[in-house]
Amino acid sequence: MYTYNMPSPRDRSTERPGMHNQAELAYRRLRERLLSGQNDPGDRLTELDLCEELGMSRTPVREALRRLQSDGLVTSTGRGVVVSSLSPQEMRHAMQLHGALDALAAKLAATAQRDGQLSPAQLAELKDASRHAARNAGDGVTPADAWRANLDFHMLLARLSGNPLLEDALDRIWARFAIVSRTNINRRRDLSPGQHDAIVRAIVAGDPEAAEAAAAAHVHEAATASDAGSGATDDADRADESASPEPDVPKKSLKP
Repeated sequence: MYTYNMPSPRDRSTERPGMHNQAELAYRRLRERLLSGQNDPGDRLTELDLCEELGMSRTPVREALRRLQSDGLVTSTGRGVVVSSLSPQEMRHAMQLHGALDALAAKLAATAQRDGQLSPAQLAELKDASRHAARNAGDGVTPADAWRANLDFHMLLARLSGNPLLEDALDRIWARFAIVSRTNINRRRDLSPGQHDAIVRAIVAGDPEAAEAAAAAHVHEAATASDAGSGATDDADRADESASPEPDVPKKSLKP
């Protein structure tokens, strides 16, 4: 079963001693914790706490936070660094870009299949990822597991496109989604299985246009569900803002 491990988009090589000093290690560890859902959007991260948790000095931690800010995963505010969120408009913009890139990935994968560049093992891997996503779209599965299975399918699709720049771009977008998308996963569970199957069938058939259309339709439906979820979230946020403010403290510990 294919599992995507969300590597750093800047370096897909495996870690090795002396690879890029503590700043690189701090970046990778903090990025993985953010993507695994240990912190929610709006959680405040302090250098002092991170230094203690990682057992590092301020310099590598500060550099790691700068890189995470460049990735869009954290935001610098007057009160320090917070885990980034996406406004409804930013989510729509991200979904538009995601839709275009995902459709291109499907089209390129189908083109590769048509031209005999995909192996039977790669096609079997894609079918397996689609089935795994379908199994994790039902009741009794945690939102995190459902989201991970969906991610595995889409990043495998990106890899089969044969375009590493496209894969990197989708990796960055999915990293942004990783922090905010789990709140909408229940709304989207019934969307993925059939649409994934349509994408897979088109790729196996070597039909680039059909694969592109199926992927675009899938992302469009996901964007519609996301819009519905963000509307409910906006209402809840407005209600929260009208109540008494609470201290800004992290909701989850950063301890492994």
